[in-house]
Amino acid sequence: MSDAGERSVVTPKFPVFPGVREADLVTALDGTVERLAGLAGRYRGKIGRFGAADLLAVLRECESVLVPLYRATTYAEARLAADADDSAALALLDLCETLWAEVAVRGDFVEREIGELADERVAALLADADLAEYANHVRRVRAAAATQPPAELATTLARLDPTAGWERLARQLLGRITVRRRGEELSLGAALPGLYDQDRDQRGAAVAAITEALTPEVDLRASALGLLTQARLARDAVSGVTDWCTWERQNNQLGHGELAALLDAVRAHRPLVHRYYQAKADLLGHPLTDADRYAPLGSPPDAVSWAEACEVVLTAFARLGGEVAAQAHQLIAGGAVDALPRPGKRRGALTFGLPGGDAWVLVNFTGRPRDVLTLAHELGHAVHTRLAGGHGPFNAAVPTALAETVGLFTESLAGEVYAELATEPGTRTALLARQVEDQLVAAFRQVALHDFEDGLHRVVRAGEVPDHDELGELWLREQAALYGPAVTLSAGYRHWWSYLDNLFLAPGSRFAYAYGQLAASALLASHHEDPAAFRVRFENLLRAGASAPPAVLLRPLDPRRPDPDDPDGWHAGLAALHEHVAAFVRHAAPASPVLGG
Repeated sequence: MSDAGERSVVTPKFPVFPGVREADLVTALDGTVERLAGLAGRYRGKIGRFGAADLLAVLRECESVLVPLYRATTYAEARLAADADDSAALALLDLCETLWAEVAVRGDFVEREIGELADERVAALLADADLAEYANHVRRVRAAAATQPPAELATTLARLDPTAGWERLARQLLGRITVRRRGEELSLGAALPGLYDQDRDQRGAAVAAITEALTPEVDLRASALGLLTQARLARDAVSGVTDWCTWERQNNQLGHGELAALLDAVRAHRPLVHRYYQAKADLLGHPLTDADRYAPLGSPPDAVSWAEACEVVLTAFARLGGEVAAQAHQLIAGGAVDALPRPGKRRGALTFGLPGGDAWVLVNFTGRPRDVLTLAHELGHAVHTRLAGGHGPFNAAVPTALAETVGLFTESLAGEVYAELATEPGTRTALLARQVEDQLVAAFRQVALHDFEDGLHRVVRAGEVPDHDELGELWLREQAALYGPAVTLSAGYRHWWSYLDNLFLAPGSRFAYAYGQLAASALLASHHEDPAAFRVRFENLLRAGASAPPAVLLRPLDPRRPDPDDPDGWHAGLAALHEHVAAFVRHAAPASPVLGG
């Protein structure tokens, strides 16, 4: 690390996907409709008679038609994330959405006809080596087809489904949330870091300002969420789906039993969270409120420069060696990380990947220790994108559970490096606490969010669209169960569900983060046991993309893991979290009978 005198927050801004020319992307879209028509003319109604080699040819031609559209769509979305007022990017995205509508009309026969194949026919096709590369894709298509509406209803349903309209309204309502703090108007993304302020009064002021910002229009956001849920459940009913998480489970290739085992295991270990927050209250010397959930402990380090953050993260990736380390270095050196906070830029952190392996990372770097871990997390996604880029888009698009396993693993590894490099005991305490809290959030808070969504779906399925008071009560109940008796939640905290855009736009996606954290914790333990062997297996995992279910791809890195349908199958990851909390407690207050027990 550099001297303290050299520390300054240097946050460079980089272009979206350096080396990718927008003009080339737009030109590649020319003729998309004609290529779709040709595809339909050659193959519609014939897939049921094809052998493995012919089906392979169909899938590869589909990918060749769709690659330019995937690339242009993702590029436009990345440009809009970098600048919400980018009118050229919005126009490109509108063009892409028009072409995707053509895909839905002209190209949906491929997946539908694969879904209609008899099981024994599929078994024979998948046994043929010609189709081995796409075997997992065929399985995913088959699983999704089983929950699609009948063909005669699909077009009518697409025209009448109000989901897109409610999502558009939700985005508008979420975008109008503005926080007034210290005499200025802030975006919610700019206000949320105040929850990590060292000064308790400042944290309280940040919470009060955010609560005040969330109060107007909370009734409208509640209506939008309730009506979105109602529309999605109606669509599920037409498709014969009774489990509101079916779509996300299928996308992540998790069985119902595997998801239930994960959720049950996390809930059973929730007292670990209660223990941590009681220890935190003892260290801070006062009872905790929701304003203290993310209060820093120890002595937070000075503002971290961009160069220092990169040093920590690349040191972590160097421990993984080979192409993993090389790709991480190339991404940073090649300008593939946009780090500069600015008006119009989306809050948080995102990684965008194009078919072929191009990757671009958006973070909002402000020099906080948490920003270093976020950079490591997103760089894990980007390296995954680069190494999986040898596959076509059907096998390169990694499901969320697997993607988050990789991101949370690289984040945890960087957290270890960061703590090792800290020279002051108080600074190391602060870094260890930050890492432990982030891991508990990823595993336990995400399951609490899932349970909130589950409660919402139960109410709506019973025939009621809940208002903001009912949602507030449900939110407080689930959050109180999460944090336990050590944290007192204020009355204003009842509205804090209403800014979480994933509740509106990505329902059912929360469990993937719990999956990823527990799997990542187990991988970190495996890495400690045999770093050399782990490096080879980890690189193989990243290169595999989505060519097999997550559980299959992760098994070589965590061979001790038993049946994923068994709650004990998550023992290694949960045991690692218990040890992380215990290690933090021992380090922070070794003489305390409460913290040391």
